[in-house]
Order: sequence, then C-alpha cells, then structure tokens
Amino acid sequence: MASTNINMLHRTSNNSNSDECYTPNEAIKPLLKELKRNKVYYDCTSNTSSNIVDFMNDNGFVCKSSNGRDFLTDRVPKDIDIIITNPPYSKKDKFIERCYEIGKPFALLLPVSSIQGQKRGAMFNEKGIELLVLNKRIDFTGKGSPHFGVAWFCRGILDNKLMFKD
Repeated sequence: MASTNINMLHRTSNNSNSDECYTPNEAIKPLLKELKRNKVYYDCTSNTSSNIVDFMNDNGFVCKSSNGRDFLTDRVPKDIDIIITNPPYSKKDKFIERCYEIGKPFALLLPVSSIQGQKRGAMFNEKGIELLVLNKRIDFTGKGSPHFGVAWFCRGILDNKLMFKD
C-alpha cells in the first residue's frame, strides 16, 4: 500500500499536466476571513477570469485577472496590493521567488509539503512565511479528495504565522 502512494506522489509531483487545478470556493473561503476589502488583489495565473477572481469579486473584494500575462517575466500592474493565486505546483519555487522579488504581500495555495526543502526553507527563514493550513483536503477535480493537503503560503497577510481553518 505504501509503495502505491509513493508511486502516485512521484507521478504527480513533477507532472505539468497535473498543474491545471481550478481552485474551488471551499479553498478560498477560509482565506477571505483574513483579507481586507480595501485592497486590490491580483490572480497572477488567470486569463480573463478565474474562480479566485470571480469568488472574491462576488464576495465584495476587488480581484483583478492577469489576462494571460506571464507572472514570472512580466511586470505586475502598479495598482495591485496583494498577489493571490493557485500556481502550477511544478513551478512553485519560481512563483515563491518571484513573489519575494516583487515585495508585495502574497497568498499562494500550495501543497502542505511545500514547507519542506532546503531552498524554500532558506527563503522562508530569510524572508518570512505565514501558513493558513486547511484542515480538510480539497477536492480540486470533483472526483474526491487528493492525496495531499493544501495551505495558503502567505507573507504580510496573516495575524499569526501559523493558522488552521476549516
């Protein structure tokens, strides 16, 4: 049984085809309670819209779409206060680095296991990180919960460095 789970993790951990996971409302809702409505949010991986953009705007926040711009190479619009996204997991290190480089508060929805790693650990120690861990696994596909939990990896957003939410 253990080898099956390990094999599944290996297959999906570096598979760019598994990167396109839409963000269900149940993953966004716990974070909304921690956000301020008077800020402009930016989903840096969306085309003209995304579930993050739609759900936040429907709940009284201002969230803008990147309109397909490449977050890793393009400039972030000047009127943006906070970056929020569910990045491709195969590019998580690049997204974390880019967020720190830009210097704005951010919230990235990532697998909980993303807390580990020498490079990420060094970044988190040097630049700071806040975690909002979701207590239950999120069903991204409608086919049942995945084999991993997720958390919002934040900087400059949460009052506490570590929070757990339903």
